[in-house]
Amino acid sequence: MTQPTTCPKCGGHMEPGFLLERGGGPRDQQVRWVEGDPVPRWFFSGVKLEGREPVPVTTFRCDGCGYLESFARATA
Repeated sequence: MTQPTTCPKCGGHMEPGFLLERGGGPRDQQVRWVEGDPVPRWFFSGVKLEGREPVPVTTFRCDGCGYLESFARATA
């Protein structure tokens, strides 16, 4: 899959970037995609991963209309 360079909505230019997940304090990180349904942890906030590998999400933004398009590509 190639990176989008032209917006499918308005024809503007698509810029690569990422979505920021605010974890509180110094815990800011890139949003990640995880396969399957979330399983809550009982004693700490968050979800269990149990062997599932989070994949970073890259998001492209149109500089004309602001349309966002995201991809989660596993690194090889």
